[in-house]
Amino acid sequence: MPPFALNVKMSIRPEKREAWLNQIKDDQLYTRRDEQGNLQFAITEDETTPNTFYLHEQYLDESAYDEHIKTPHFVRYDNFCKAENPFTPDGEMELSLFSPLGEGSDWSNSKRDIPKTVFCVTVNLYPKIELREAFLEVIQNNKEGTEGTEPLALQYTYGESTTIPNVFHFHEQYTGAEDGKEGFNAHATAPHFVEWEAFAGTDPFAKPPEVYFSKVIE
Repeated sequence: MPPFALNVKMSIRPEKREAWLNQIKDDQLYTRRDEQGNLQFAITEDETTPNTFYLHEQYLDESAYDEHIKTPHFVRYDNFCKAENPFTPDGEMELSLFSPLGEGSDWSNSKRDIPKTVFCVTVNLYPKIELREAFLEVIQNNKEGTEGTEPLALQYTYGESTTIPNVFHFHEQYTGAEDGKEGFNAHATAPHFVEWEAFAGTDPFAKPPEVYFSKVIE
């Protein structure tokens, strides 16, 4: 089966922040410790909007994720959310499931570390169907350039939604000074990113891109 990943966006009521963090960190701890099928579980908070959080998780395949949502630690988290309703009125969980593309043969060999200081980018893109192949070519070039030439780039994961055709989700991580912004700023001036920006300037999207910046929660 192909690799499997997910992004989640949600906003938490301030008075529920600590209780929610305790629950999601419990889920993260046991997922990473006990689930062989889990490869990554990152919790990040929006750079400018307090209490807006993002999750990025990776699994060997969709069946490993299916097993994850049956575990006692996930059930504890899910029950907490149902009982306590920690979300703001407009901040209910937005779940994006996707299959990562362009990964090497060693993709599933080990779990990713959780760096303490990282600048993260979460993106949703909606290319026009007639530009799909051109979009994929430019994005894959951006991924290869990022991973192959940027020493401060820790991760560039992207893939197509498993539920909505021609919708693509991204999770990127950068390190360096200024809590990782050094790495992202270097990425934004790299030739492969400049090529992507040129493509993005040709009106290739069916709806506007959604881009969110965040920092890893320790």
